[in-house]
This record gives sequence, structure tokens and C-alpha cells, in this order.
Amino acid sequence: MKNSVMLCVFLMSFTHAVKAGNWTKAAEPSRIDIERGNGVMVYGTFGNPGACSTSNKVFIEKSHPQYDKIYAAVLTAFTSNKKITIYIHECKPVTWYAVKETTFNTLTSAGAINITK
Repeated sequence: MKNSVMLCVFLMSFTHAVKAGNWTKAAEPSRIDIERGNGVMVYGTFGNPGACSTSNKVFIEKSHPQYDKIYAAVLTAFTSNKKITIYIHECKPVTWYAVKETTFNTLTSAGAINITK
């Protein structure tokens, strides 16, 4: 019994908090910036689903495996005045826009995007 308690305590010391993702509010992209070859910043009334230090902007990392398709979907939504929702997992700094302590909602490879009516 004592060994199993010790094992549980040992295993619990390796756990860490996991933050679940959230969808942005549906919004039309109002501006799109290409950020120095690292990705794109999409502006709109998206809210702050990741509870980051900056709201209403979503950074899409160029390292996303479907970056070209996502970028095309964002441009389509922008030019056709369609709303999109973006699934956010992380808050990350984008140092071209602000100091490293400022974080933005970021679409990582674990996220998704939807075009709505």
C-alpha cells in the first residue's frame, strides 16, 4: 500500500495543467497582415477565446501543416465579407507587433478554421 501511494505521488509530480481550446466569435476579417514570413495576423471582432493579453486579433503560424489552405480561406472570407471562426489553443507572443510579454490568440497545428454564412 505504501509503495502504491509513493508511486501515485511520484507520477502526479510529472503532470501539468492542460488548457483546452475555444472558438473565437464569428467575425468578418477586417484586416490581414503578412508578418515577415512567419505567418499572418487576422483582425476582426473575434473576442479573446484564449484569454490572451490582446483580443480581436488571431495569428496564424506559417508552420501550420495546412497554412496555405487556411490562408486561402481567410482571404476568401475577407474578399467575400464572410464570417469565420477560429479554434484557439494557445496565447503566444508575436514580437513584430509587441513585446514578448504581449500575447495573441494563435492558431496552431491543433486548431481549425470555419467559414460561416
